[in-house]
Amino acid sequence: MTRQCLAIFLALSSAAGCKGETKTVDNPQTKSDLDACRKNAEEKDKLVKAVQDENDYLRAHSGSGSGGEITVVFEGTNIQIKAGTGGTINPPVDPKVATATSQEFLDLVNKSRGAIQKCYEGALKKNAGIQAKTITLTINASFSPTGAYKDSSFSPSLGDAFDTCIKGVATHWVMPQPLQLLNFKAPVSLTPS
Repeated sequence: MTRQCLAIFLALSSAAGCKGETKTVDNPQTKSDLDACRKNAEEKDKLVKAVQDENDYLRAHSGSGSGGEITVVFEGTNIQIKAGTGGTINPPVDPKVATATSQEFLDLVNKSRGAIQKCYEGALKKNAGIQAKTITLTINASFSPTGAYKDSSFSPSLGDAFDTCIKGVATHWVMPQPLQLLNFKAPVSLTPS
């Protein structure tokens, strides 16, 4: 029995040794997926590089940062698009986008007419010189690229109380997200009630 056990053991041992070297074979699907992933990563890197190059170009050509600004001026029923203080509009502004954004600004001003009128009536009580005439107030407002209110000015000045009051109204203005920093100028006619 011991001989039989020994013979079986030797036979099994030699059979295990005959298997040879283990060879791994790539799964074709895994190889295909890995190749696609590498290709996508290369395309992503190219796109990132292109965006970085475009940003560098825009920074280099916008001067002090104001070259990309535009001012939209309302004169009666006409809308004019003017370059910011940098002198050029970079990149060019699509007139349809400028018109739509301008209308959104006018809507903000029109929604605030009641509050603006209250500021005006407060100024009337303190300044007898403006009580008998209609004032055309020019509103200048600027917004950040995210559409948040940035700054405003008003002319003519009707006194510190009026300026503070109307600035308080303007701080609540938010534009839908424009692509560029936009400055707006619009006339508002104020008459005593």
